[in-house]
Amino acid sequence: MEDEQPDEGIVEEEVEAEEEIEESTEQEVDQNTDEDSEEDSEEQPEAVEDLQIVEFEGKEYNIPPELKDAIMRQSDYTTKTQEIAEQRKDLDLDRTRFQEAIQLQTAHTEAYTQLGVIDQQLAQFNEIDWNTWATQDPNAAQQAQIQLNQLREQRQQATDKLSSLQAESQQKAHTETARVVEANRSKVEKIVPNWNADTEKAVFDFGLKSGLNEQQLAGTNYDPVLINILNKARLFDELQQKQTVKKTKKSKEPIPQATRVKPKKTNNRTLHDNLSTEEWLKRRNAQIAKRG
Repeated sequence: MEDEQPDEGIVEEEVEAEEEIEESTEQEVDQNTDEDSEEDSEEQPEAVEDLQIVEFEGKEYNIPPELKDAIMRQSDYTTKTQEIAEQRKDLDLDRTRFQEAIQLQTAHTEAYTQLGVIDQQLAQFNEIDWNTWATQDPNAAQQAQIQLNQLREQRQQATDKLSSLQAESQQKAHTETARVVEANRSKVEKIVPNWNADTEKAVFDFGLKSGLNEQQLAGTNYDPVLINILNKARLFDELQQKQTVKKTKKSKEPIPQATRVKPKKTNNRTLHDNLSTEEWLKRRNAQIAKRG
């Protein structure tokens, strides 16, 4: 028995149906893809609008709002860490300078002590009668003279060392003063608005005019508190001077002459309470007659 062959018309219909299904599926996929791309394109601007500009370590970044607080906390932490590091560095420098000052002071004390001991020993030789001693015991007198010469050399060495220590102390004092002045200058620039060379000159001139001398101003080592107070006093003084000048100019302005105003003509025929009874009736009758 022969196998039955499918009808060619039916096969063609099935193929066409499958092609239609595939085309509709592709259209749906393309449509979904277009919708997704449109949604992405619509969402993209919203995401960009939500971003905020935050500066971190000298650079600007676009970040989501929820990360802003974290970035700012990190920035504050970095700033505080740097401040602590600077404070620790300054503390170490202060400790080093303090130790050096203690060592220098100790060296001064030792030099003064040594010089005092030598002077006491030399004072003992001043009481010796060298001629008599040389006659009675020439060897002992000679040994004493050698010892005296050695003490004089030791005293000269102690004096030279003390002078060197004093010079070193003065140099360190000048260096420390310069360092303090430079540090105070930086502080003044931060606390005094618009600080510049002209403002500095104006402040110091005001201090001299207020009774301070140059030595007193130099002795402040550019103290930022004093400079700020002097600047505020200067500005207040300048404001008062301006107000005084303004009042003086105003007082010198010519007083405007009063203009004479001509009195308005009044109708003498009007009625009022100051008229006599006869005059009032006369004017009243005249008004009635005029009205007709």
